[in-house]
Amino acid sequence: MWSNDSRSLPDWIMEAYEILESGTESPQNGISREEAQRLLRAEEEFPADQADTEYAIEQLLDNGWLYEVEGELRITDPEL
Repeated sequence: MWSNDSRSLPDWIMEAYEILESGTESPQNGISREEAQRLLRAEEEFPADQADTEYAIEQLLDNGWLYEVEGELRITDPEL
């Protein structure tokens, strides 16, 4: 479930969410994990290490900021 409360997630993981959110056309459009990792590694200020990108994606999934459908990551729509 999506929550406005990001206290349990570090700022750099919330930054990953913002990067992924801006990298998708709409919450209904999904991207592959590989594309999500590419978007994160392309950002200069985001840790470029693959383990960091994988960890950030997993944390966003585990905390409801992202969800996965048929192998694609989607942004949780805060308006729902």
